[in-house]
Amino acid sequence: MADCTKKGGIDCTLQISHGNGCIAMVVGDKVMNTNSGASKDEAAQKGIRMCRSEDKNCKVYYAECSLPVRTN
Repeated sequence: MADCTKKGGIDCTLQISHGNGCIAMVVGDKVMNTNSGASKDEAAQKGIRMCRSEDKNCKVYYAECSLPVRTN
């Protein structure tokens, strides 16, 4: 949320959260989507495929991974 407002956003909303994994936000000329995956690349590729099915000029706007959480 802070990143959105810092970049000039005025109607910022939470689109996806993550824990023990990775997320990516992909934007095209008209659409935006968020996806998750085991890596930044996996999340980004899923988003790019989804975007290209509806739009063009699709780019990864943001990708990040959370720190792994040990479960035993």
